[in-house]
Amino acid sequence: MTDTRRDHRTARRLVAGAATLLLAVGGAVLGLAGPANAHNYLIASTPAVDGTLTALPKSFEITTNDKLLDIGGTGSGFAFRIVGPDGRYHEDGCVAIDGPSMTTAASLGASGKYQVEWQIVSADGHTVSDQYPFTWTAPAGFAAAKGSVKPPACAKSGSAGSDTTTGTASGSSDSSASDALFIGAGGIVVVGAVVAVLLLVRRRPAPAPDADDADGTDG
Repeated sequence: MTDTRRDHRTARRLVAGAATLLLAVGGAVLGLAGPANAHNYLIASTPAVDGTLTALPKSFEITTNDKLLDIGGTGSGFAFRIVGPDGRYHEDGCVAIDGPSMTTAASLGASGKYQVEWQIVSADGHTVSDQYPFTWTAPAGFAAAKGSVKPPACAKSGSAGSDTTTGTASGSSDSSASDALFIGAGGIVVVGAVVAVLLLVRRRPAPAPDADDADGTDG
């Protein structure tokens, strides 16, 4: 009987420990997934999303809700591309970061539908990218730029706030949320297995008394 009580107390302690672990895993998941909802997001741009340009702006710009994370002032991890209707690139390859904004210069080609592709490093350290369309209506006498088949490299090497960017800045990107869910799922599986084992332990029948104990003899 003493062994049975001891087993039950042990099982209760282990169940309590498993519950504590489950709460800790849940807290970790929320802590990791939370920043995914705190990324910088676009609040203003030149040109505007789905807007129409009738004159070439001095610079193309996107502005987010928070300061951008430009470590070392090199522009590493940032990209700003202007893609024409023929798939050619019209930006100069350089980006400048100032607080919550990123700018680039571009020479547009013929009138038509263009695409802005941008990538930034959010204030929380995560890379965020997206794209949006705009329409270019060239003014009379405008000299259309030919554009480049490949994204151009920045010619201002060594200047602060600019950088040659590579890769494709398109589509929203975020890896922290999926990592958090994976970790959380693994933790829940482990905790579930522990709880299942503990339930089996609690249901284990008490050992039958020895024959000598049942007869009340000492042998």
